[in-house]
Amino acid sequence: MKILIIGLDAATMDLVKPWTQAGHLPTLARLMQEGAYSMLLSTPNMHSASAWTSILTGLNPGRHGLYVFSDRDFKTAQQVFFKGGDRQGDLLTRHLSRQGLTTGMLNVPMTYPAECSAGGFMISGLDAPSLNANCFCPPELREELLRVVPDYHFTPARLGNLMSAGKITEAVETWLHLIGHQTAAAEYLLNKYQPDFFMTVYTASDWGGHNLWKYADEHHPDYDPRSPHRDSLLTIYRALDAAIERLLQYTNEATQVYVISDHGMGLHSGASYHLAEWLEQRGYMRRRKPVEKGASLRRASRRAAKNILPTKLKEKIKAKLGDERVQQLQAADKDSFYASIDWAETSAYTEAGRHVININLAGRNQHGSVAAADYVKVCDKLMTDLLNWKDARGNRVVERVTRRDEVYQGEYAERASDLYVYWNRAAHLGKPPAEVQAKGFWWSGDHRPEGILIGHGKGIRPMQELNLPTPPQVYDLVPTLLHLAGLAVPEGLDGRVIEALDAQDSAVRFAKMSRETTDENQALSDEEERLIEEKLRALGYL
Repeated sequence: MKILIIGLDAATMDLVKPWTQAGHLPTLARLMQEGAYSMLLSTPNMHSASAWTSILTGLNPGRHGLYVFSDRDFKTAQQVFFKGGDRQGDLLTRHLSRQGLTTGMLNVPMTYPAECSAGGFMISGLDAPSLNANCFCPPELREELLRVVPDYHFTPARLGNLMSAGKITEAVETWLHLIGHQTAAAEYLLNKYQPDFFMTVYTASDWGGHNLWKYADEHHPDYDPRSPHRDSLLTIYRALDAAIERLLQYTNEATQVYVISDHGMGLHSGASYHLAEWLEQRGYMRRRKPVEKGASLRRASRRAAKNILPTKLKEKIKAKLGDERVQQLQAADKDSFYASIDWAETSAYTEAGRHVININLAGRNQHGSVAAADYVKVCDKLMTDLLNWKDARGNRVVERVTRRDEVYQGEYAERASDLYVYWNRAAHLGKPPAEVQAKGFWWSGDHRPEGILIGHGKGIRPMQELNLPTPPQVYDLVPTLLHLAGLAVPEGLDGRVIEALDAQDSAVRFAKMSRETTDENQALSDEEERLIEEKLRALGYL
């Protein structure tokens, strides 16, 4: 194998460094000591959908067109789901295949439906609705892999139920088992197909960072040194370190190994959960009165049943209700927030838990109230007000705010949200509003821009920590991987070669590469959207 990429979603040097130094992560420690490492800056919205796609294409989201897993369409106000097939730009695997390398990918987000070249394979990741035939390329690989690793999947089953019921230990155990199954699948594929290039991504580190951060970080207000879950996040990282060691058995002295993350993770200030509430308090967003008590009581009853009833009993109830009725109930909950907004009196809006704000722009949004001539003025006022937001201790809540035209360029920049909010890491706003707490669980860790990059092997300068004036970005991986493998770099990418990693200091070769045509992209069915929504909801993304 010439190139091995292992993705640890949301991995951060804030954990990796101290845990490698303490001897907890021996495999990563060896790769860092013998190779080179650095932070790796994410896309501006610090989201897996945009960042992994930029890692795979070398393009910024304004050009590849993907920002999030799911969002509200400006024009229709309906929820839409995005997948790899909605992407613009060629994947790294295509560039490699054109230059004679065989490729394999496993569980990489935003790769559904799967695509592969002759001699290669792909098994889609988190954006796939299920392990259906479109998730595998070639399609016959589905039966083959699931026969060998029948428990392989993207995420653990019933994860949302476990978290809502507070069953942390059981949830962690399900992830540990899944890491083992995902690694077994990777080993099988590497052993049988022996590709020149292989990439796989583990998402357990992202889930662990979001949900277990408060148990690991003594600075979190809910940290308890006596908690039985204190080492739960470390346990997940240890399992991932062991998985990396297993995959390294398929490399040799000529293999270039990269361990990367799409973004980082850190203590959740709680601010994003209060952002919608803040917009209401400042008069930017107006919501109608809550629905009648009967509906609220029904929702409370469903939440109680979800938390208390055994999983098997809940499945029986679901079967009796019927899938159609369950979908209707979920849709009602999903749309209740947006249905509560008084759009005529709303100039800007967001959902609790998001880092973005959208302007209710006339001519673009379905019920737009802000004239195009006032767009910049409203953005500027919002940015000023956000920078003056203080927590109870007098700390600024917001570190900075950027407009989309400042951070995205390209044909699809208009798909982006209007404002991106970056939180002051010293601020803390306490527990989320009751509306969020009613969902049963919320995150204690939040995305940060600083991911990780570790490089090791032939042609990679063994200089340990890279101290560059400008940290590498996710856009830089495609040109860097190609160059260090001795291959030509396509012209027109947004990324640059990380020349400090090149032990040979060789000149970069560029080549014009026309984009190949692809099969017509098919829209997701209602059932596929339901399955994706269910998965994202269990992970806490909805």
